[in-house]
Amino acid sequence: MSGYRPGPDDGRAWQDRPQPWRDATPQPPPGPVQPYPPQDPRQQYQQYQPYPQPYPPRPVVVVPVKTPGLAVLFSFLWLGAGNCYAGQTALGVCLVVAQVVCAPIAAFLASVTLGLSLVVTGPIWLAAFVVSAVTGYNACKEHNRTLGLPYY
Repeated sequence: MSGYRPGPDDGRAWQDRPQPWRDATPQPPPGPVQPYPPQDPRQQYQQYQPYPQPYPPRPVVVVPVKTPGLAVLFSFLWLGAGNCYAGQTALGVCLVVAQVVCAPIAAFLASVTLGLSLVVTGPIWLAAFVVSAVTGYNACKEHNRTLGLPYY
């Protein structure tokens, strides 16, 4: 038993024996006892809950109104963006990819044919824009109607 020296045993528990690190600092006197429950009934409900809540409160879900005019504007600025805004993500992504693929081809054909190919590619883009704008507009109206939100 290296380093171990048994101390004097006076029959007290170790918690009751004098401890220099514990007994050196004076302890403050105990404060006044607070009444339980509080005398003010409003204070009772603020501080104490009579029963623990079994479940957390339900989250509040805020669903924004989708404006059909914005869907048309987004479709005009970037083909398929209005459909993505309206919630038709698959159709919107397909239209965006189609525009990304077809726009350079149309530009190349327009430069080669001195602009004559725009007679063909212009109406195709216009038809795609009309389809994108109408489907985005209708999707926004359906979204608002389904959720009972006001029409715009």
